[in-house]
Amino acid sequence: MKIAIFGPSRRVGVVVDNGIVDINGAYARYLVDVERSLRPTAKAAHEVPADLNSFIEQGDDALAGARAALDHLAESNDKTGVDGEQLVFDPNSTTVHAPIDGRSRIFAALANFADHMQAAADNTSSGRDKDTLGKLVSGGPKYFIKDPRVVSSDGDDLAFPRRTDLLDYEAEVAVVIGKQGKDVAADDFGSYIWGYTLVNDWSIRDNVSFGPDFQYSKNFDGAATVGPWIVVDEGLDPQDIPIEARINGEVRQSGNTKSMIHSFASLGEYLSRDSTLFPGDLISGGTPKGTAVDSSTRDADGKFVDDSKFLNPGDVVEISSTAIGSVTNTVSGTRGGQ
Repeated sequence: MKIAIFGPSRRVGVVVDNGIVDINGAYARYLVDVERSLRPTAKAAHEVPADLNSFIEQGDDALAGARAALDHLAESNDKTGVDGEQLVFDPNSTTVHAPIDGRSRIFAALANFADHMQAAADNTSSGRDKDTLGKLVSGGPKYFIKDPRVVSSDGDDLAFPRRTDLLDYEAEVAVVIGKQGKDVAADDFGSYIWGYTLVNDWSIRDNVSFGPDFQYSKNFDGAATVGPWIVVDEGLDPQDIPIEARINGEVRQSGNTKSMIHSFASLGEYLSRDSTLFPGDLISGGTPKGTAVDSSTRDADGKFVDDSKFLNPGDVVEISSTAIGSVTNTVSGTRGGQ
């Protein structure tokens, strides 16, 4: 099942062959027609909520209700809601938003693919940079946080940040947390995964410091493209999901979550130590080799000898997975604000 967020009210929808179904409205229709409910709207609001995090919190019950509603809608000649409202929407005629609530967090794994880090180390002659990259790979999981309030969606333009000349892309798979948990053991983490989505971890690469200001290079308007939807209840193995990045049609990254240094289970255990994970939170697993930063040669001072792999205005960036879908964005504006 593909869970999308659509329309001006940011309602939960299910992607079907002929569009996006307003699943809360479709469930209310089901309650009237099949269960003869006297208060279908109120019951639907509780059992199959229209807002994402509430829907996630309802767990398997909401998914079961959604399936029942979809089956009934498919068999019915009446495709309208209980008050005659539209239930099925053309995705080309409505806004499809990033499937994340602004209250949720995006935890992004750092230095979590060995090939990505090795490629970066191989492309620099700076001893200091090699030492830094080695330290990032060694030890336990490392992460940073992306601001969920300014995410971008599939189809959005990404404005070239004025503070950089070196804009990069990172193709990532993220898991969506399905229930509240603290001090979760790695062996138990699978039951906390509700679904899967894609993330483009857009990154600024000028003068990057891995100190206190590192998040400055990872956060700006649109700096995480999330979507296009959340794949739920499809029996996916979190450690066997392919991921690719194409720039103007050219494959730059092609990897799989099986190559993650720290699995999603390990990341979940680490992030939940003394801290509560909430339904709707995302854990993004890191990126494989093929980014501009790990594909570009740097000299002994750490400066890029050739920056042609970095993004330019007009570039079309597609992040895709055969198990999930794809998100595509065009870079707009001017490079470095010039």
